Amino acid sequence: MRIILQTVILALSVVSAAGADEVISNTKAAQLLTKYNCQTCHTLGASSLPGPSYRAIAKKYASDPQAVGDLETSVVNGSSGTWGNNTMPPTEISNKDLKALIVWILQLMP
Repeated sequence: MRIILQTVILALSVVSAAGADEVISNTKAAQLLTKYNCQTCHTLGASSLPGPSYRAIAKKYASDPQAVGDLETSVVNGSSGTWGNNTMPPTEISNKDLKALIVWILQLMP
């Protein structure tokens, strides 16, 4: 029984890990961006808002294998200096939603 339970747990963790980096739909992304008020500073394309566009972020981090972790840290802790003199304040967001949004942003074509 114990071996069966361990096998089921392992199978569930593999399925969960496989889906961890799946890109959410544009509709779901829009809902999360609105929920966390991201549109105050960011847009999809070029803008005059204080933060970089999502496409600019995708372009900047396109070849960075550490992008997801670095962006998670920047959002949760806040950041400054990466995109000029503007400061991004720390943001309260669930880990699941943050990861989903970052993966969605990184797949955007500049």
